[in-house]
Parts: sequence; structure tokens; C-alpha cells
Amino acid sequence: MARRSWRNFDYLLLGTLLLLAAYGVTMIYSATINTSGIEDAVRRQITFLAAGTVILLLTASVDYHLLDLIQYPIPLLAPLVLSLAAVGLVVTWRAGQLPTGMEEISPSLFLADGPAMLLGLGLILAVYAADRVWVQKIDLPMTRAAAVFVTLLVAGAGLFFLRRGGPERLVVLTPYLLVAGLALLYFLDCLTLRFTETLHNPLYVLALGLLGIIFVVGQVSGGSQRWLGAGTVQPSEVAKILVILTLAKFLADREDRLERFSTVLKSLFLVGLPMLLIYLQPDLGTALTLIAVWAAMMWLAGIRFRHLLVLIGAGLAALPLLWFSMEDYMKQRITLFLNPASDPDSYFNVHQALVSIGSGGWTGKGLTKGTQSQLHFLRVRHTDFIFAVTAEELGLLGAAAMILLIAFLLWRTLRVAERAQDTFGRLICAGVAAVILFQSVVNIGMNLGLMPVTGIPLPFVSYGGSSLLTLMLGIGLVESVAMRHKKLEFD
Repeated sequence: MARRSWRNFDYLLLGTLLLLAAYGVTMIYSATINTSGIEDAVRRQITFLAAGTVILLLTASVDYHLLDLIQYPIPLLAPLVLSLAAVGLVVTWRAGQLPTGMEEISPSLFLADGPAMLLGLGLILAVYAADRVWVQKIDLPMTRAAAVFVTLLVAGAGLFFLRRGGPERLVVLTPYLLVAGLALLYFLDCLTLRFTETLHNPLYVLALGLLGIIFVVGQVSGGSQRWLGAGTVQPSEVAKILVILTLAKFLADREDRLERFSTVLKSLFLVGLPMLLIYLQPDLGTALTLIAVWAAMMWLAGIRFRHLLVLIGAGLAALPLLWFSMEDYMKQRITLFLNPASDPDSYFNVHQALVSIGSGGWTGKGLTKGTQSQLHFLRVRHTDFIFAVTAEELGLLGAAAMILLIAFLLWRTLRVAERAQDTFGRLICAGVAAVILFQSVVNIGMNLGLMPVTGIPLPFVSYGGSSLLTLMLGIGLVESVAMRHKKLEFD
């Protein structure tokens, strides 16, 4: 039976991937030759590629349906995650109250907030118990509405009397208010849309845990806190695959409820929470990738067009709020894209990329013979701007060949999605294809000056370990679906 499954393995997909990756290794060699500090980039990329191929084959050998079983809902995960969130809120607030310039922060500084943390744990467990015993049994909408109204009324009255006690008293009570507010939101959610049910999924909680621990022990590099293990692991890359699996499970289980707007909102919340954690690192590019994943998977699942229009309208209305929440460097990149003359120094690399692409002609200047790349006018040429190096040294034909390889890879992935025997498998393939397509369009677009500069790599081509290994894992999942697109045969 296993031998029959390997007959359905998409060898064309694997071959295209390896050819594209070899293309990338060649261009990384050309981009890093005679460059101090990154002399071993080619060796490391080959090592990543070999490890990724092993991961791909191992993933393909495992039946993807087992991932459906792993995601069996565990209701206790929701109060556990919320309890940790309550502790995190108190610790974050207390850390913000400490005097600036403190070189060492010891755990003893937070002992005074122990009662508040215990209160938060008790309140969240009480809400969980009330939900299991009472709230889930309420069927009448009017009864639920009345409970929500009374809860909000009591909360509003309590806050009013607390504010009358003066700012000093409010500061003392703030840790208690934080945990009580989170418990109140949990209770209101149990009465209404039940967003917290998305926290029942083990893989989803793992994704949130990986993204959350970044803010505690993550390494800061380039102004962003997004790395673990001395810069070797980027949890946001792993989170992409975990979110794809979680969203695929969520939508596959709710095929008959996709016409409800509440289901659409829950799916958006499911993606929005990890997206927010990634955005706060800050990493706008990867956060936008999750939006692309959500849109592709929802479209394939059959979202209603009017629901999509409502969400697009809400997103456009929220753009001013998003703009004011952005880091200065994010705003600068967008402003620079709209008006390159506003900061010629910052636009230098984009200009050099355009010069590289324009000077390549039809066949290019030859491998390792590009002027902009070899004379180091073009910065980050082995990662973000590797497409410009390709266009300069291999010309339009070489760059077009790279794009065709990416397009063929996408076609094979979507072909597997079309032939999948279940919705779960189709949605997994759609999510992986969305990541590859979005990253390719954005990376090539910024090289051509058609999009703002971001740190999004070109799939399977740009140098990088976490991104390459994650994408190989994603293709492994696609191959697992391809190998099992037919019903099992028995002799």
C-alpha cells in the first residue's frame, strides 16, 4: 500500500522545486563571491536545501489526515492560554512602571502582583466552569442579550466608582483591573460569538506560544525582535504552516456554515491573532502574508461575495488607524515608494536594483560579471534583491526562466489541490500556494520598484534557513495530499 502511495508522488513538483533551489544557490554564489562576512552562504544554503529535502520526504510519507486528528479540540487549552495572557498583561504593565535605566530586572519585583495573577487565574477558571455548566445551555437569544447587558452594566458601574477613588488608587488596582477585564471579555465571548473556541486547537496554541515567547527571549536584529536560538530560528515562518493547518481544519469542519458571517469573523480572528503578534515584532511583510493566506483559503472554501465586500470596506476604513500604529521605518518605506524624491539616500538600493535589471539586457552580463552586484552597489543582494542580480547577470531570459519555474511550481501545487479527495487537503494546498505566490509577487515587485521594500524573500531562491525549511515543509504537505488523492485500494 505504501508503494502505491509513492506512485502518486508528484516528481515533477519536486524536480521543479530542486531546480529552482539550485538556481537560487547559483545566484547566491554570484551575489556573495568576494564578500566578507558571508563567505559560507553557499555552503549553508546547500545544507539548508539538503535538510529541507529530507523534511519534505518525511512529511510526504506521513498521511496528512493525521494532522486532522492531532487538532482534536481540547477545551481546557482556552482557559490555559488566557491565564498565561493574564499573567503576561500584569508583567508587561509592571515592567512599564519600573524606572528607566534599570540594568537588571529580577523576578522579585513582580512578587507584589502575585495576588492579581492568582485572581486572574481564578476568574478565568470560574468563567470556564460557568460556560460548561450554564452558558452553553442558554438557547434563547434574548436571555443571552440580557446577560450581556447586565454584565456590561455591572462592569461600567464598577469602573465608574473606581475612577472616583483618584489616580493613586487606580494605579494600585490596575493589575487587578487588567486580569478582571480579560476574564470579562472571556465571559462576554462565551455569551456571544465564542471566538475563544479557536484556542481549543493544539497546533494553533503552539503557533501562539512560539510567537509569544519571542517577546521574552527573542533576539533583536535589524530593529525587529523575531529570532530565537542566536538568530537561527524565525518562529513567524513556522507559524505560517501552523496557521494554514489550523485554518484548513477550521474551514473543513464548517463547510455547511460558511454562509454565516460569524464563521467568517471567527476565521479572520483565528488568523488575526498570530498576525498581530507578528506585526508587533515588528514584521509587516510576514503579517501581510497571513492575510494573503486567509484570503486564498476563504475564497477556495466559498466565502460569500457580500461578506468579502464588507471586510474589504472595514479594512479600508481601518487604514488610518493602521498607519498611526506603524513603526517609523514602515511609514518611511511606503512614503518612499509613493515619492522616491523625498529621500534619495533611502531610495538608493531600489534605484540600484532598477539599474541592475535594466542593464542586463536579453542575456545578461554573465554569471559573476554584473557591475552593480559585484562592485557592491546593490545591498542585501543575496536575500531581498537576488532577483535584480539574476536579471543583471542572466538577463531577461534568465529572470523569465526563474519566474516560469515559480509559475510551474504553483501550477503543480494547485493541480494537487484540484485532485485532493477532501476539503482539508485542498485547503492545505491552497494555503501553501498562497504563501509562494504572495512572496514571489511582493519580492519581484519591490525589485522592479512596483511595491514598497519589505523583508519578504523570494521563495526557494533567496538565502535563508527558516524560510527555505518552512517552504519545503509546506511542499511536503502538498506531496502528502498528492500521494493520497485516490481512495485506498484493497486487494
